[in-house]
Amino acid sequence: METPEKKEEHQTDTSFDSVKESASGVLGGLMGQIKQLEEAMAAERMGDVYRIYWKELPASIQQSSNMNHEIDNYLTSKLDQEIQRAFPFMIMREVVSPVLMNYQIGSYYRDRTVLQVDATQPTIKILPEIRDQWKRVMAGDYKAQLAELQDQQDNFDAKTIAAQSELRDLDSKIAQEEKKKAELEETKTFMNRKKIEEEVEEVEARLKELKKQRSQWAPFVGDQLSGESQKIELANKMYGLALEQAIALKELRLINKRFGGLDEMDAALDQFIVDFLNKGAE
Repeated sequence: METPEKKEEHQTDTSFDSVKESASGVLGGLMGQIKQLEEAMAAERMGDVYRIYWKELPASIQQSSNMNHEIDNYLTSKLDQEIQRAFPFMIMREVVSPVLMNYQIGSYYRDRTVLQVDATQPTIKILPEIRDQWKRVMAGDYKAQLAELQDQQDNFDAKTIAAQSELRDLDSKIAQEEKKKAELEETKTFMNRKKIEEEVEEVEARLKELKKQRSQWAPFVGDQLSGESQKIELANKMYGLALEQAIALKELRLINKRFGGLDEMDAALDQFIVDFLNKGAE
């Protein structure tokens, strides 16, 4: 008959064996998953690589296996290879991070990033601000803005010229009225004082009105530096918009040439990801 001590020792041994068996099963499962990942990477079965790495491996194993960006580098290199094969006209501009890459859609004046590839998803997307510019070109927004700015510039120049002419005329009238006032003051005597003062009041009323008109025109030419600054600001704004429009137009022409249109480009990029994930699938 077993003593209580022997019974407890037997139960402990049984429990430890169960733990070892469970741990062995977990480790065996992990080793199997890691082996499957290695095989999928060697065979370039990209859908399996993403599934095993992101959905099946524990976070701790993901982190340890990618400590030096080994997985990131593998995914970005495979994506770039397939992009160059599917879209040979696309050019990588920069690596933003271990998993993000920026691309342009061709070589042209003022090259810039148009697409961003995220290897973790994976996705290949048109940058929102670039898409917005393309839409504005297609809607004619740039033309409307540039026409409005041109009108502002023309009006500014016209008002400046008109103001100069008006100020010359007003200055002449003011000088005449001030001369008349001075002459009246000189002819004032005790006998005609009341009459002269009435006439002076009339002259002063006219002068007040003329000076009021002058103050309304003066800002258009009075501060020459401010006026030039406004013209430069308008010119710079027009140049920036015109350049932005020209680049977007060039990109849209390239898109039409390579894809047939923006909608077709979106469809081609979506299909690229589908094909990439199906690569190597049996």
